Amino acid sequence: MATPESKTPGVDNGKTGVNMDFHVAPVSHLWLGRLVEIDANWNPKSWSVQLFEKELSSRSSRVRGLFAGDELVGYLIAHVVCDEAHIVSLGLAPEWRGCGGGRTLISDFFRSCAVERVASITLDVRVSNIAARKLYESSGFSVVGLRRNYYSDNGEDALTMRRDGRG
Repeated sequence: MATPESKTPGVDNGKTGVNMDFHVAPVSHLWLGRLVEIDANWNPKSWSVQLFEKELSSRSSRVRGLFAGDELVGYLIAHVVCDEAHIVSLGLAPEWRGCGGGRTLISDFFRSCAVERVASITLDVRVSNIAARKLYESSGFSVVGLRRNYYSDNGEDALTMRRDGRG
């Protein structure tokens, strides 16, 4: 498996941290096992192969993979319906966190939202997930609501965040 140590880091641009020379591309069914593996490393109620298959087959789903070379190291899943988008899940392999991959996935998604003329983007994030909240806030999301007892694994609340899709 690819690791950050096996890649040559790019330059720190002072804004997003280290650029690991990632690229983002659609994910096919060939990557199902890796999607499940990445998800299981961070998600207390990890998704099954069947859930990922459903997302890959749905017309409203956008499943984008973050690649370091030829290795899938992260993903973003969102639903786009009419002019609204909702980020359903964003995950990175543990050894790739903090390398700018989350920001790369979000930036890629924003570009696709502009092409699809998405007016607003929402997401839900655990109140305790400070790193994700900081990433989303620095990407232009604002807290617009609170979902009490949202997460079934521990009853934790979620913050609902929103951002203009065209900005």
